[in-house]
Amino acid sequence: MAPQMTRMAIVDEDRCSPKKSRQECYKACIIVKTGKLCIEVNPASKLAFISEELCIGCGICVKVGRYLKI
Repeated sequence: MAPQMTRMAIVDEDRCSPKKSRQECYKACIIVKTGKLCIEVNPASKLAFISEELCIGCGICVKVGRYLKI
């Protein structure tokens, strides 16, 4: 049986616009809503970090993140 491929969101830090973003990706994440820190926002840089271990690759953050390039 072939190994199953999984999808995961990765933040493109060069294209992310944290000054314009209101962290839509964080607010929409279904894993964050369960109380787990799948997406964390760095308080200094305002850039999002997505946990490889917790991300399920649902794509919600990609759809809602207007200024976040994932």
